[in-house]
Order: sequence, then C-alpha cells, then structure tokens
Amino acid sequence: MGDRGQVLIKDTGVYLYTHWGATELYETVKNAIRKKWRWNDPEYLARIIFDEMIKERQGGESGYGIGTKMAGDIWRLVIVDCKKFTVTVEDEGKIKKEKTFQQICEEK
Repeated sequence: MGDRGQVLIKDTGVYLYTHWGATELYETVKNAIRKKWRWNDPEYLARIIFDEMIKERQGGESGYGIGTKMAGDIWRLVIVDCKKFTVTVEDEGKIKKEKTFQQICEEK
C-alpha cells in the first residue's frame, strides 16, 4: 500500500521519493517553484523541493528518500527541468501535464 511517487530533477538525475504523497506531489512542487528561488540551480532547487515535501515530517525514519534511480513502484513522476524551466507530470508513464515555471506561478 501507499501513495508512491517521485520528483526527478532532470538536470542532475536525482530522484526525490515519497511513500505517501504522490497525489499531492504536483502541488508540493508548485509550492516550491512559486517561491521563485534558485530556478537555474538544480542542486538548490532539489533541496527546496525536498524541504517542501518533508516540511511537516522532518526527522522521521521512513516515508521519503533521495536516490539516483526511478523506483519501480511509483505511479506518479514529476519531472523538473531547470534548463527548460518546465515541470512535467506523468501518471503511470503517461504525460498528464506540462507547464513552465512561469505558468505555475500564474496558476490559481
């Protein structure tokens, strides 16, 4: 069981894993992008996104991870591309949404 998903920081190949938060993962990334911090710095943006993912669960032993491979049991993948300034949402391998960082900031 679970609600498994990952954020891929495309520029670095780093994956941020959530065991319980895939459904809200786009909203989580959106909250991080809307800060307008470090859009062109994938390492820092990865940390900003991960902070947003774990913000109410820091210090726990499980539920989140950082890796270099896509997990086999996820249903949602959110791809962040700092070169193109885009976020793409894939559900079960199918693209559901693609937006620029600017479009995300203008979204209601």
